[in-house]
Amino acid sequence: MKSAVLTVPAEASAPRPPSHPLGGRRAWTVWGVAALAYLIAFFHRTSLGVASLAAQQRFGVGATALSMFVILQLGVYLVMQIPGGLMADRLGPRRMIGAALVIMALGETVFAFATTMPLAVTGRVLVGLGDAMTFLNLIRLIAAWFPRRRFALLTAMTAMIGSLGQVVGTVPLSAGLHAYGWTRTFVGIAVISGAMAVVVWLFVRNHPGAPMERSISVAGTSADAKKRSALDDIRAVFAARGTRTGLWTHFTLSSFTVLATLWGYPYLVKGLGMAPGPARLILTLGAATPMVAAPLLGWFAGRRPDLRGRLIISAVITLAVAWLVAITWPGGHLPAPLALLLVLINAVGSAASMLAFDLARDSNPPERGGVVSGIVNLGGFSSTITGLLTAGVLLDATGGGYGPTAFQVAFIPITGLVVIGAVRVTMLLRRSRPGR
Repeated sequence: MKSAVLTVPAEASAPRPPSHPLGGRRAWTVWGVAALAYLIAFFHRTSLGVASLAAQQRFGVGATALSMFVILQLGVYLVMQIPGGLMADRLGPRRMIGAALVIMALGETVFAFATTMPLAVTGRVLVGLGDAMTFLNLIRLIAAWFPRRRFALLTAMTAMIGSLGQVVGTVPLSAGLHAYGWTRTFVGIAVISGAMAVVVWLFVRNHPGAPMERSISVAGTSADAKKRSALDDIRAVFAARGTRTGLWTHFTLSSFTVLATLWGYPYLVKGLGMAPGPARLILTLGAATPMVAAPLLGWFAGRRPDLRGRLIISAVITLAVAWLVAITWPGGHLPAPLALLLVLINAVGSAASMLAFDLARDSNPPERGGVVSGIVNLGGFSSTITGLLTAGVLLDATGGGYGPTAFQVAFIPITGLVVIGAVRVTMLLRRSRPGR
């Protein structure tokens, strides 16, 4: 069966000369608006964490059923990475980010009025669908609007902005649920997303040569590229060594998400016997670390792209060693300084994972930027979901006591993923030219 061919109007085939300078004031405006949209998307992604207890009461479900919200939402995000990347390349970031915000607004509206699990799940699936399309298109905008040397830095700053969505939204959402109740709070979130879609449409342009574009062209896209099939694009992107290196880099360096979203606090408190205060402090330091490390790594990689490979190899090997120490420490009682080090190494690894997009970008033409980002993102989310699920299954299999040895067993698959990824990344980078 032949794959479908997606086409665009003929008048969009020739790229127009830039009407705004790369990296100028307009570029920062476009990035700033799109980054704010990503902050909102990240807030949507993590909002259920604050509303989990209220959700249990509203829908009358236990913790296992509630976890399905998160799994389905992340699952939709994972599945949509490559299709979302293809749409980013063909429809352009302006339309895709606007549509993503509208879809998330619709999902939160459904969730606001839901009183049964099926309807609530539908709402969260829509939120995951919109969320999946936001980051890819923002990366596409960075490549179009900024000089090559700033790509790594802007990608890292984008990740930092996304993390702020979780931090900034926690208190307002909690206060809103307490003051206004479930329905009005989530309807308010939906209204904010809808309003942001209008702002995106007014201020975001696909590239500097499109001051008020009516087409869906993307700078650097030829007529032949427009007529390629989706399968051709995917095959070509996978064939590039830089894409595979980026995918494995993101796959390997994403284990911090497992600690930050679910298992970090139980591990520190139940597994290692820490008091809640110090445990929260360690996780807070971990959450803050990428906000500092990511821009620094991005800035350095932009100035010295020849050293990116060495940075990544150092990060994956250090992370693998940290996890191996954690699962082999006698008795499982990792000392508090080493536990802090484990969290911080994972956090720095999360920051370094943004270099994966920089590597992959160099090996592919601009018109495939969305597919490239989608495939790289696929690596990180697949390892995250695998780590979350296997840790939970193994904790239950060991009796559910959350003791130190139980966590050592639960973290074996995560360690295995990191070690396998580290070996694969090192092999790919050593076969390539330095920094590539």
